[in-house]
Amino acid sequence: MDDPYDFKHELESTKHYEYLNNYKEDNGSHSQKCNYLVSQFPGYDNIYKFCMSLRNNLEFFGDSSPVTLSKEQHCYYLNCWINDHLINMKFNFEYPKYQEISLYIVSYFNEFPNIQKCKYNESAVKVMEDIQNTKTLYDYGLDFPKIILYSNKYGCTKENETYIKNIREVYNKVRSDCTQTSRKPYCVVWDHIKEFYGDEQISQLACKRIYTDPSEVQLESDQMDIGSGMRESSPEGRSLFGRAEGDASPTALSSTAISIILTLLGLMLILFILYRFTALKSWMHFYLVKKRIIKSIAHEEDESKNEAYENTYEYMNRNFDGIRHIIGFHPS
Repeated sequence: MDDPYDFKHELESTKHYEYLNNYKEDNGSHSQKCNYLVSQFPGYDNIYKFCMSLRNNLEFFGDSSPVTLSKEQHCYYLNCWINDHLINMKFNFEYPKYQEISLYIVSYFNEFPNIQKCKYNESAVKVMEDIQNTKTLYDYGLDFPKIILYSNKYGCTKENETYIKNIREVYNKVRSDCTQTSRKPYCVVWDHIKEFYGDEQISQLACKRIYTDPSEVQLESDQMDIGSGMRESSPEGRSLFGRAEGDASPTALSSTAISIILTLLGLMLILFILYRFTALKSWMHFYLVKKRIIKSIAHEEDESKNEAYENTYEYMNRNFDGIRHIIGFHPS
């Protein structure tokens, strides 16, 4: 049974990486070109799966992604994903075989006009360590809100602690490199992360409590108060590349607004049709005239009543004066 308090099951980078790895098998151009690629690079494991996933990602660029990314961010991460797979398939970036496969990758990018300005930058990264550090930073940018939320609220497993320690070491090394020079490929990513989350908080991230069994967490989590208010004002509720936790997406909000507007327009159109082409116009005219007549009659009745009341009041005053005169009443 999975540990419900283990943040590695909730990491945005893991979800996005799985999304990029997926592909749909077909008998069309993708499978034909990927089979040809396999024939050109025998002995490289999983090159067919890599090719199919890549071509699917290019065809459906960013569609149905579990993480909200801009087109530019999706392009950067796709480049990291490509280089990470090339490393895992044992391509050496300094050898001719990498140059050969990079030409195929560039040609795949050129096949799909929907990706617009996204290109495979085969010349940007030459050092394997730089590629790995760049990917780690991108993952960190996606995962930091979940990591800090889960580690603060539930604590960490030993595996979580090792994961955080590795990220912290990479971050501190990158910080040291990028304060000396900005020419490293990961310095731009580091700068964005530092400004968004805060350098001190990220560089000192650590697990405060370690647990070995989920039952230990349940007792402690009941005593902790991590409310939604804190999530809104702290990094737990924000993501550098994605939207805030619990926020409605811009698409959802715009869809709601459009639905309301269309409903109102439809209602107005129906009322106009009824007024213009049915007996509604005559009925409304009759109703308004009738209402005006009733108001006029009511007004006349009120005037008559007021006049009667005034005459009665005047009559009573005259009689009352006469009575006072008869009994000899004089006010003192």
